[in-house]
Amino acid sequence: MAVPSIGVRLPSSHLPAAPLWSRLWRRPLFKRGFYEVLGLVLWRRKGLQLLNCGYADANYSRFPLPLVDEPERLGYQLYHRLVRDTPLAGKDLVEIGCGRGGGAHFLARECGLRRLIATDASFMLILGNRRRPGPPNLEFRTASASRLPLPAESCDIVVSVESIHPQPDKSAVLAEAARVLRPGGRLLVADFFYTRDSSTNSASGFRASVQGSPFERVEEDWTDQAAAALEEDSPRRLAEIDRLPRFLWPAALSFAGTVRSPLYAQLRQGQARYLHFRLQKAPAPARTV
Repeated sequence: MAVPSIGVRLPSSHLPAAPLWSRLWRRPLFKRGFYEVLGLVLWRRKGLQLLNCGYADANYSRFPLPLVDEPERLGYQLYHRLVRDTPLAGKDLVEIGCGRGGGAHFLARECGLRRLIATDASFMLILGNRRRPGPPNLEFRTASASRLPLPAESCDIVVSVESIHPQPDKSAVLAEAARVLRPGGRLLVADFFYTRDSSTNSASGFRASVQGSPFERVEEDWTDQAAAALEEDSPRRLAEIDRLPRFLWPAALSFAGTVRSPLYAQLRQGQARYLHFRLQKAPAPARTV
């Protein structure tokens, strides 16, 4: 499949050895170390506040953003689309896998939340997020997706943007989200899944995990919107990658969402789908008088 020309071209020596990267990425210690190094490298960077694929739709209603966030509009638009149909005013929200915290800042600032606790397994990413000024209703905590540092039934909404797919035990993540959600609460997921059933990150496997969870499922396919966002945003992202230390270029080109990443080709070739799941926990049973 031909990759579109997007105006920013790095020398071929910068391209990753995809098979080697894929083998290393399957090792938990390598993956964990990568995120810690990423947090350290991006410690003082103002750009790259969002690392998701984004959401592009020519008919999507434009919403206001601070000028400093405008270059990453498509990433923020993914968050906006994810929560658009869920009332958030006065609610308690938890984010799983907040990364650099751009989405958490956006939700805490714009959605009238009472409290937002943003979590990530990377100590360095969380430490960097804590150094940034933010709204008073936002808190960052280091935590894994399957072990949240929260009491049972302590929040109304859990969001996960591209943080479910690397989890080895997705049923455990769903069970933990169900534990911390109050009755009637929602888990909102935006992530990519593979169409091959034998994959550890298959769409069919995740659906089966949901089937065995306390959640009712509503599903939408956002593959076209995610792929279009990667196409539109690739020049900016490749320019950001070019500013990283040279030793990170191969990993960043393979990991970051651009038209030169394996994920983009997989989305366009039908090997992966970008899916939204709105998962609803059952409400509390009505009391009898």
